[in-house]
Order: sequence, then C-alpha cells, then structure tokens
Amino acid sequence: MSTIDNETFAGLVREYTPNLYRLALGILHNRDDAEDAVAESILKAYEKIHTLRNPDSFRPWIMQITANEAKRIYAKNSRSSPMENVEEYMPEFRDEYHELWDIVMRLDTAYREVTILYFYEQLSLKEIGKILHIPEGTVKSRLHRAKKELKKYID
Repeated sequence: MSTIDNETFAGLVREYTPNLYRLALGILHNRDDAEDAVAESILKAYEKIHTLRNPDSFRPWIMQITANEAKRIYAKNSRSSPMENVEEYMPEFRDEYHELWDIVMRLDTAYREVTILYFYEQLSLKEIGKILHIPEGTVKSRLHRAKKELKKYID
C-alpha cells in the first residue's frame, strides 16, 4: 500500500511531467499523442497509486506506465492510419540540446527509447529494463547500438 497522499502525488506529477512528455514524444513522434499518453498515464497512476509498494520508486513506476501507454497509442495509430512519411509528423522539440534531440528522434524506436531513458532521464539500466519489459542485457546492447548510430549522425 502506497503512502503517497494526493498532495504529494500532485507535486510528483508536476515535477515529472516534462520527463513523461519527453519519453512519450520519443515513442510517438506526435505532440498531441504524446500529451494524450501523458494525461492517460497520470490518470492510470492516480487510479493505481495504491499498488505502488515503495514511494521512492514513483519515478520509474510512472515512466513505465507512460511507456506502456505511449506504445498502446502507437499500436492503435499504426493499425488505423499508416504513415507514409514520418518526417512530416515529427514535431520540432526545442530545449537546450535541441540539435542532439533532433538526432535522437531519428533513431529507431528501440534505440530512441533507451537513449531518452538513459541520457535524458538518467535512469539505470535495470530501471530501463523494467520500464520497457526487456532484459538488462538487451538495454545494454540497444544503448551500445544507439551510441554507434548517434556517432554516425554527429560525424
């Protein structure tokens, strides 16, 4: 049973919403869908907060919910409307590292997810594996391949 009350939950959500959005955007490549994924994730987290055993695990827990929700939306969208030119739908996301962000957004989804979670969200390999439902070794290999791809784009 979680000891997180409504006020604490709201504060944590405010703190992590930019992180949730960055993750959802990295998966979905669409601002509106990313916002929907974040909103749905927050709602699901609120409804399931009683299942969170360790309040210190809130961040990876809500990131996992967000990743799952973004993947659900992505699957639904890809079934209903195939995108011929993904570049058209890629939003411009500007932060202090916008050039690097644009390069990260060009990576395949699997590499993009681990890159965002590791470098932007600074999660451990173990936490990333849990969030994405993949073994830690797979996280390591995807991260290694992502770094090689990024190096190609940067050079």
